[in-house]
Amino acid sequence: LAVTGSSDVVCDLLGVKGKDILYMGDHIFGDILKSKKRQGWRTFLVVPELARELQVWTEKSELFEELRSLDLFLAELYQHLDSGSSERPDISSIKRRIQKVTHEMDMCYGKMGSLFRCGSRQTLFANQLMRYADLYAASFINFLYYPFSY
Repeated sequence: LAVTGSSDVVCDLLGVKGKDILYMGDHIFGDILKSKKRQGWRTFLVVPELARELQVWTEKSELFEELRSLDLFLAELYQHLDSGSSERPDISSIKRRIQKVTHEMDMCYGKMGSLFRCGSRQTLFANQLMRYADLYAASFINFLYYPFSY
């Protein structure tokens, strides 16, 4: 466990290569990106806000399911159309329903909104998280139940 210092010194002292170390941090650039790029360490990002996200997803799962169903319905409508089709289906009512469901989902998160989603799209943070962190959780305590052999 290192709090500050040189990553080269840590690797030398432990006699390990970068991939043998799991670095835990709570800052995507200061901790995760730098340790991954400099030493090739595996990374674990602590995202305390994830606990609230999971709570909302669990409590409002019916909204997420409805949004998924609406998306599938739209996909089926457009599945057999091509650029030469002269008829376009009227999807105005579906679009309104998607907007209503998305707005209701967004209101569950408070003024700042979801850290991971904006409407039906991932946020920049979510994209960076998926790109740079090997693992992530709301707390490092989640590791208490995993064997060291992983």
